[in-house]
This record gives sequence, structure tokens and C-alpha cells, in this order.
Amino acid sequence: MENFILRWLLLCLIAGLMQTSAAQTDLIIPGGDWRDTNGKQIAATEGGIIKVDSLYYLWGMDRSANNYAFVGINLYSSADLKNWTFVNQILKKTSHPDLNNDAVVERAKLLHNKKTGQFVMWMHYEGHNAYKIAEVGLATCNTIGGDYTFHSHFRPLDIDSRDINVYQDDDGKGYLICTTKGNQNVSLFELDSTYTKVVREIYRGSASDDMECEGHAIIKTGGYYFWLMSWCTGWDFNDNHYFYSTKLAGPWTAGGKIATANTHTYESQVGFAVTVKGSNKTTFLYTGDRWSVNNYSMSRIVLLPIEVSGTKLSVKWHDQYNIDAQTGEWSAGARYFPDGIYTITAKHSGMVLGTTTSGSSVQQQAYTGANTQLWRIQNIGASHFKISSVANGKVLDVSGSSREVGSKILHYDWNDGFNQKWHVIDCGDGYHRLVSVNTLGKAAEISGSSKSAGAEAVLGNFAYKENQLWRIASADKEIIAGEYYRIENRVTQKALEVNSAGQVTLQPSQNKASQIWKLEDLFNGCFTVVSTAGNRVLDTAANFSVSCQIAEKRFSQQWQVMQVGTGYYKIVNRLNAMVLESKEDGLVKQGTDNTSSANSQQWRFIPTDPVSIGYPLPDQRTIKGRVSGINADDIIYDLNGRIVKRNGIGLSTKGLISNGVYLVKKVNSRKIEIRCFSY
Repeated sequence: MENFILRWLLLCLIAGLMQTSAAQTDLIIPGGDWRDTNGKQIAATEGGIIKVDSLYYLWGMDRSANNYAFVGINLYSSADLKNWTFVNQILKKTSHPDLNNDAVVERAKLLHNKKTGQFVMWMHYEGHNAYKIAEVGLATCNTIGGDYTFHSHFRPLDIDSRDINVYQDDDGKGYLICTTKGNQNVSLFELDSTYTKVVREIYRGSASDDMECEGHAIIKTGGYYFWLMSWCTGWDFNDNHYFYSTKLAGPWTAGGKIATANTHTYESQVGFAVTVKGSNKTTFLYTGDRWSVNNYSMSRIVLLPIEVSGTKLSVKWHDQYNIDAQTGEWSAGARYFPDGIYTITAKHSGMVLGTTTSGSSVQQQAYTGANTQLWRIQNIGASHFKISSVANGKVLDVSGSSREVGSKILHYDWNDGFNQKWHVIDCGDGYHRLVSVNTLGKAAEISGSSKSAGAEAVLGNFAYKENQLWRIASADKEIIAGEYYRIENRVTQKALEVNSAGQVTLQPSQNKASQIWKLEDLFNGCFTVVSTAGNRVLDTAANFSVSCQIAEKRFSQQWQVMQVGTGYYKIVNRLNAMVLESKEDGLVKQGTDNTSSANSQQWRFIPTDPVSIGYPLPDQRTIKGRVSGINADDIIYDLNGRIVKRNGIGLSTKGLISNGVYLVKKVNSRKIEIRCFSY
């Protein structure tokens, strides 16, 4: 019977997974793992975004097979700039003999000629003699998503050209931007009315007295042109700069760095600039290429709003943000991974990352709950995270700032080095990758995919490997995922309550189902807050109201629970970064975070056993003999998630529980087991 029940549960689980389609994305996560509407990783580096009619189109190089030689250019479409559908591989290596046989092609850019109706693609072309030919390539198509015809490759006006971009001015004229003269100069070429021929060079300048230049993008706003430009530092990133002018022909004035100094433009290189012209405002988006040198397939897109005031331009970091493609307005989301204490569990072994009491090694271990296995994750800005041991405060560190595969990851005193800073990349299904800021393209992994305790953490090539995927779960001792709570406001002393219509209000605190909530850890720094009355989840609406809705894995249903001291927390919505607060009319709304001093935004979580609020216990019978594998501190749930017994059964004692299938929460190992009791 036990095998039958387990098979039935497994089939139910598989059926649920099959019914789950690719989740809709509510936010843009710069540098994240972007997936299309079929759940496949988007393969479109070094490209751009253009709007045609009512849709936006994203294109770029297909480097999904870790290839640098040309394979093709992929195209995706979207109505909202967040959810992308694959359209076509619009240019293939089979499109022309000069694109085949390991030819090198980079930075394809698109122009839409509204007079001719044609779509014109320019690209940097190196053919089979990489970085010796220094030419541009040209392809065209009558539709945005059709098969493009490759026409030719040449040097514009016989001038060597490497990194390129294009620009279309308000008057409809098209321009080709090139790095020329061995990366020493930048050139701006005017195109003819068809955008297929170079007419003349209207500007040539030197990037800097001591620096060569590469990536480019131009935007126009407030009567000024802004030229975004990266220096030439190979695969290492640098602080990109901008210049401004009232005329494309110059003169151009240096404006400064486009991003926070010493962040290397958030580990990206200028790739393109997107114009989002909405009904209320025009927003420009910086599109940067975040290269993964050791595995090109892992290169990512950094997409961030550009802010302009007069001649001042800046690109500020946002962990995640929302943009309305119709209105052009954007707003920041909640911080990605709030500061807190977490366990970091390897997917391939189920063991947690821990430190040793002596020495500096970091290794996988069987979970015991010791402080040596707990990590404080701190968001230090610019997409960087500091990960320190709760036991001694020392941080995850790549030994000797090495960039070599196999380099040991240690815990070491904080010195603010890039080898001590990490990107936390969401890989889906509750797992993340820890990518070293010092050497993008390499990530923390367990050496040799070992499943043995004591196996060391090392640096590995950025890849889709289970020994490189980590489940990051909240280890807050006060708020425990899977437990039940009443959530009371500090000012009113009243509790969150939901009625049959899904409305959430504040009511006098009582032990009743409508006031009992369960927190479910999403392993991304957020929780869903589930009502035991109807099994619906706390959700937010456009007017910042709060209600309970059917769970749909939307960002609006994800909440960060962040300590503010003295046993109180603030509850922050992931989608809009607004904070749950009490209102004088007894309603619950969301408001702007007024820091920890705003008592109306502070909440305490009171542990509650749902059995005590009227759920009947099953008929109890005595379990005879030894029940192996269940400890005194384990918690036993029925299949409805209700606690049947909080203090285990004991290894050799008699306990009271009915026949049936149960979920056993192993407190020490933080695992859930399915157990069948029958006698």
C-alpha cells in the first residue's frame, strides 16, 4: 500500500509540473538568466532592441553552444519588454558562404527604413582572419522576422572598422558608428537614404589620450546628443564614459562616467540604447553586454534605465524594476535578496555550504544547524553581494584573487576586493548561481561534483551543472518557513484577517483560521504568505491595495520579511518595493518605506498551531514498537499541511497517531519526508 500511495503522490506531482507553463515575468532583472516564453534561455548577445508597430524586438548573437565563430542571429518579440517569444534565427551561417566555416561576426545592429520598408542590418565582420580584416557587413530583409540576405562586407570609405553601432535621428537619417584606426579613433558615418551605403564621415575623434575605445551608443534628448562609449580593456570591464553635443558632427564634450565609479559599469560594456516612447514619458534604457569569457553562452544582458538631467547622464543600479511599455514609466522593485541569514545548499548533493573550525576552507557538509553553516548575505549595491559566515564574520573569498578554474574558495577577512564580491543569479526552480565579480564567467561549485561531506568549494566555469546550483533558504530563527503565524500590527495590535471575498483587514487578534498565515520560502529571499482560510496568498494590486488571490507565482505575490528590531518586521512587496502598512480605517494598504521608525509598517509574527483553532485531529491509535528515523524534535503534518504532532514520536517510545500518509519535517536536516504509518 505504501508503494501505491507514493506512486500516486509522484504522479500528482508530475501532472502538476506538466500543467505549469513558463511563468510570466513581472520585472526586468539586469544581468539575470532571461528565458523566453517557452522557458528556454534567451540567446541574443551584442544586439539591441527596436520597436516595430506595437511590438518590441530583441535580437543578438546566438552563442548558446559556447561558440565564438558565427552561428546565427536570433530574434525575439515582446509587447511589454519583459516577456519574450522566440521568432526566428534571422541570419544563419548558411545564409552566405562568407558567414560559414568559422567566420567571426560581432555586434549586429538593426535599422528600420520607414521609406523603403526594409530592415537593414549592419555588423562587425572579421571573416576567417579574426581581427585583421576589420570590416563591416551588410544584410537586409523586407520584414523584421524574415530570413535576411547577406550582401557584402567591406571597410567603410576604406577605413578599418571594428566595434560598431547604428543611430537613426529624428529627421530619419541613418548613421553608422565605428571604432576606427585600430581602436584609436571613433568615426560617425552618414548613410544614404536606403541605409545600405556609406556616404561620408561626418565626425572623427580620439577617445582619449591614453585609452582606446570599443562599444558605442547614441541617444538624443533635451536638445543634446549623448554618446555612450566604453574603453578598450579586452575582456575586462571598465568604467564607461559619455560625451554630449548639440550636433552629431560635434564638437563633443566629455561628461564623465555613466555609472557608479569603480563598478566597471556594473560589469558590462556599452552595447545599445533603447528608446521607449510611451504615452506619458520617453524612457531610455542602457543595454550592456556582460561577457562570460570562458563560456560565451553564459554572457548576459544588463538592461537599466538611463536618467538624464540637462547635460548630466547616469545609469543607476536596480536589482529589479518594472517598466510600462505603454506609458514609458518605470519604477524600482524590491531589493534582490534582502539582507539576512541563509543556508546555501548544493543541488547535486543536498549538503550545505559550511566552514571548518580551523583553517579557511569552505566545503559541503551535512546540515546540523551550526553557525558555521549559516551565511549572512548582504546586498552592498551595484549588483554585488557580500557573503559572510555567521560563525566568524569572514567572507567567501577566491584564494589569491585567482581567475583559474579550480581555485579554492575560502573564508577570509573582508578587504573589499572584487574576489570577495558575488553576483547571485536566479536560475529558476528555486536555485541560484554564485558568480565571482572578479572573474565573470566563473562561479562557485563543489569540486568534482562530489557528494561526499568535506568536498571543497572551488571556482568553476560558468555552466548549467548541478554542483554549481545552490538553494538559498532563509535561516531566520524567528520566522520559520512552513510554520503558522498570526501577523499583528505594532500600532493597532490587531491582526491580518481575510474574509470570504479575499479582502484583507485588521481585526482584533483571535485564534481563527481567517487570521492564520503560513510562510512558504521561495528560496529567492522572498516568501508567499498563505491564508489557511481558502489557501489563497497575499497579493497586491495597482492601487496598492492588498487582497488574497489564487497563487500564480507572480512577483506581486512575493514578499520580503525584513527585521527592523525588537521582534518586529517590515513586509516588502517584490514587485513594487512598497511596504505593508495599517491604515486608520482598518484597511491594509501598501505605502512607501518610511524606514524602521514607521510603526504602522511594523509587524510581529506570533507562532500559532493550526490544530488549536478547531481542526479535528484524526482518530488516534497507538503505534507499537520502534519507529525508526523520527526524532523527538521532528514535526509531523497531514497532507493538508496541518500539524498532527509537533514533538516527533521518539525512536523507541509509543506515540499517538492514526493510520495514513504524513509529511515529516526533519528539523535538523531541513528536509521533508513522506511517511506511511499503518498497523
